[in-house]
Amino acid sequence: MRLIITTLMVAAVSLAACGKPEDGGKPAVTATPGGYTVKNEDGSATVSTGAQAAAAAASGLPDYAPLFPGAKVENTISTVSSEGGDAEGATVTYTVDVAPVKVIDFYKDRARTGGFKTQMDANMGAALMFVASDEATKRGLQVIASGKGDSASVVVTWARPQGLQGGG
Repeated sequence: MRLIITTLMVAAVSLAACGKPEDGGKPAVTATPGGYTVKNEDGSATVSTGAQAAAAAASGLPDYAPLFPGAKVENTISTVSSEGGDAEGATVTYTVDVAPVKVIDFYKDRARTGGFKTQMDANMGAALMFVASDEATKRGLQVIASGKGDSASVVVTWARPQGLQGGG
């Protein structure tokens, strides 16, 4: 499952990074023993894995989408809108040693505190999904948590206007 997510994320950024043939844009790849980072030419999309993903996740998460305590980050993908660069967001995948419902409750609390309105709260059997937004500030949050017992695989996606910091 992790390999599939990583492959999809790399493919998405690689496609975004390629641009038109006449642009000559090629993604920049940085590889280390602990992971890799792929970044498109204009910096509007980045994928990181391993230790590089953990560092990327720790450096730019908004208050309403922090990592769950004890999270082990596996991948990150971050983007900036190519249409005027007015929006930014990221997807972070991680595992954590707690039940999926505890992860969802954590993010529900963050969303509630941040003034978000719940858009979806679903139990899909094998996974739980929570989606919330704040229309006034144009912020969004989506969390999917799956697993059994005290082990969860989590995907957190957030979006906000570019430059909105802190609670943004």
